[in-house]
Amino acid sequence: MTKRAVRPLLATAFTCAFVALAFAASSNGATKTPKVGAPAVSTGSVRVQGASTTLLGTVNPRGSATTYNFEYGPTVAYGKKTTTATLPAGTSTIKVGQAATGLLSGYHYRLVASNSSGAKQGKDRTFAPRKSRHAKFNLDKPKEATVYGGSLTLSGVLSGSGNAGRQLVLQESPYPYLTSFATIPGTPVTTTAAGAFSFRIPRLLTSTQYRVSTLDPRPLYSSLLTVQAAYKVTLKVKTSKHGGLARLYGTVTPAVVGAHIFLQLNKKVRPGKTEKTEERTTRFTTQFTTTTKRGTKTLSRFSMVAKVRKGGSYRARVEPVKKGALVAGNSGSVLLHSAGR
Repeated sequence: MTKRAVRPLLATAFTCAFVALAFAASSNGATKTPKVGAPAVSTGSVRVQGASTTLLGTVNPRGSATTYNFEYGPTVAYGKKTTTATLPAGTSTIKVGQAATGLLSGYHYRLVASNSSGAKQGKDRTFAPRKSRHAKFNLDKPKEATVYGGSLTLSGVLSGSGNAGRQLVLQESPYPYLTSFATIPGTPVTTTAAGAFSFRIPRLLTSTQYRVSTLDPRPLYSSLLTVQAAYKVTLKVKTSKHGGLARLYGTVTPAVVGAHIFLQLNKKVRPGKTEKTEERTTRFTTQFTTTTKRGTKTLSRFSMVAKVRKGGSYRARVEPVKKGALVAGNSGSVLLHSAGR
């Protein structure tokens, strides 16, 4: 065989071998088996909201059920840790987050995880407080305070794509809003197709801050909503046939001694120049004052005798002695006639 005949055969053999190697490499890439072993761990940032802090990070279980928690403390010895949580077997990286109590500026923290193949620790990080971004929640703010012992409904919308059918819980921090947020017991609510949701609070006894949270491994939180609770006030009147005198009396719940009671007349006034309408509006003007006195364990009482010079619709307004868990409250209206009628 001549040299000229051998050369094409060698070229053809080389090309076939190259194609075979390329095909093998492509096939190996397509059927590549995911790595299994000890989890992959990454320590993230810290989300701060009110008195609550949440430590963030990511975990890849790498094929086995994996447990994880955060360690934190004033030094790299840590000393505190969050509650242990579990991720199912898988090979995807999962965002996680857990609440930490007592995390102070300068504290060290890290994420740790383990499975049947071993344990891994995330990088040590130091907490430096900063403002956090609120999740895409829109909460409807109540127009007025809720009467002590009354009920209310908190409504809102979770905006953005993929927010239909999301499970949410309501969390609270009562006045003076210094405690960490705690989830209110009860079944979580589910958002509608439009992301709308609502929570019913059957009995409000103190001004409270609320927030809504998702049930994801890394929760999303709404902005804080402060709902004020107002004193419950009743007002009654007993008129006299002599001299136009009237006895004004009532109760304030819960009991508070020495609180100021303002007996106010509802007067019609014309709107100011800034008003866009010519309709009459109203305002309350104080005609008499008194203070609450001891009644029972649950309520206080007030009473006074007054000569009514201006007839009309009256209400009683209680102002607390000092700023506290409850705000000023108003009674319903009663009709009084002026002296001589």
